[in-house]
Amino acid sequence: MGKFADLGLKKEIVQVLSSLNFTESLEVQEKIIPLAMKGKNIVFTSRTGSGKTLAYLLGFIGKINKKLGIQMLVLVPTRELCIQVGKEMTKVCQPLGIKVGMLYGGREIAGDSITINKRNHIMVGTPGRLIQHINAKRIKVGDVKYLVYDESDQMFDHGFFDECVYVKTRVSSDAQIIFSSATINEKVKEFIETELTGYELLKIGELIPKNIVQETILCPILEKKEVLLKFLQQHTFKRIMIFCNRKDRTADITKFLSEHKFHARELNSDLTQDQRFNTLNLFKDGKIHILVTSDVAARGIHIEKVDAVINYDVPTKPEFYIHRIGRTGRRDKDGYCLTLICPEDEDRFRNIEYNFGLEVKVREQEDHSPK
Repeated sequence: MGKFADLGLKKEIVQVLSSLNFTESLEVQEKIIPLAMKGKNIVFTSRTGSGKTLAYLLGFIGKINKKLGIQMLVLVPTRELCIQVGKEMTKVCQPLGIKVGMLYGGREIAGDSITINKRNHIMVGTPGRLIQHINAKRIKVGDVKYLVYDESDQMFDHGFFDECVYVKTRVSSDAQIIFSSATINEKVKEFIETELTGYELLKIGELIPKNIVQETILCPILEKKEVLLKFLQQHTFKRIMIFCNRKDRTADITKFLSEHKFHARELNSDLTQDQRFNTLNLFKDGKIHILVTSDVAARGIHIEKVDAVINYDVPTKPEFYIHRIGRTGRRDKDGYCLTLICPEDEDRFRNIEYNFGLEVKVREQEDHSPK
């Protein structure tokens, strides 16, 4: 790790970072910030939790003119990520007099009035809600010079491909673009090949760090609950995320674990916004030990100190495995990931291994501790 002071940032920005105890830069920041400051279009991949938000913010923030309106637009796939990114940026921007707004779906559009009536310099938002305000001429983005697509693979999984293309047509024609993605899937490839020109492509860091132990257990589908229960009873992980492919299964597993005296709570897109935030905050604060979730919590959401990730279901797409495992082993701490594999899912998991060059150890069920 280097120093932010060595990256060419303005003195006042370095001082704010120092006041926030950000003095040493991470790899993604060291590579992205200088390129962004030089005006380069950038496409980069980096695992969740690697410091991406600060990287693209610091790459652009020194160019913001506080006398003007919205100059930087950040598109994110979910409301949770919108709020997380907005708050993270505000910590740095507020002391500099740069205002950050957040616009996201899941609430009445009238609730956005406070945000859109302020002079914001940076706007973070979900594509659908941003476009509603752009088309209604409630916000002006024609002068936006800096456009960021964050967690773009997830945005396209959510069906926002056309919206992302449309937003690009509404900002300045010479806008500088940063395209951040944990993995590059086919939709991401299509976008960067058709919509971007003259960009730098960087793959930063390992998708799965060596500090994460990966194991599998082979079991019939009817025995999965009992296998999961036995595993949890044998271990003392303090904070566990269990991923299911279906929303209804998160409720079923949560009920099962609660009946066996585990402090578990479910998280999925059927919950209200307040319920989701409350559950996430309880988990972050350590008041819930097990979070049983769909892939709604697999990407972008910042949760520190997750000791273990358990894939109750084999992910439906290879890249989902990367996003899920990225919840543990953050900031170079040891992590652990267990995947329960039924015979009918074995080919799908082998495809994940093949895609990412993995050889995941099969764990014997009577074995009592991760190696």
